[in-house]
Amino acid sequence: MRTLFYSLRLAGLLAVAAGAVSSCLNPPDYSTTPSIDNAQLTSTRLGTGGARRDSMVVSVTYQDGNGDLGLSDADIAGPFASNPKNYFLQPQLKNATTGVFADFTTSTIPLGQYNGRYPRITADGTKEAPVKGTLQYGQAFLLGSPFRPGQEVRFVVSIQDRALNRSNVVTTNSIIIP
Repeated sequence: MRTLFYSLRLAGLLAVAAGAVSSCLNPPDYSTTPSIDNAQLTSTRLGTGGARRDSMVVSVTYQDGNGDLGLSDADIAGPFASNPKNYFLQPQLKNATTGVFADFTTSTIPLGQYNGRYPRITADGTKEAPVKGTLQYGQAFLLGSPFRPGQEVRFVVSIQDRALNRSNVVTTNSIIIP
């Protein structure tokens, strides 16, 4: 009888432990509209002499409830035929006099010029599931073009999934162009 009691007690403890572990394995409940946060801008000077460039990298953390983030080379039809972009960047420059940031555009650099494309986060044929991680998007600029030394720049960022759901908008930290 005593052995039966210990066996039942051990079985009960194992059941409680199994329940606790399985509750930890439930997938997170994210929205199917992507969400981004923690936007960071970093800059690195590359090259020497006349080939010098500034490499700027924008990083954001993301989460999405069904994992339909990113575009493959096959995603060129339908809604992506006219706009194959899914990473939206708008640079802003700080006015040295007023201290206010404003969208950076010129006659040769229209809005949307810095938009890009990031690849699929999950493999084709993967079951829909919540995903989270970090996206990094980099671009190299010739020294003094389009941003001049001493200017303070930041980026306004959003992303889009394959269902054309647009994320929230976040703003990176600012950097001063060396």
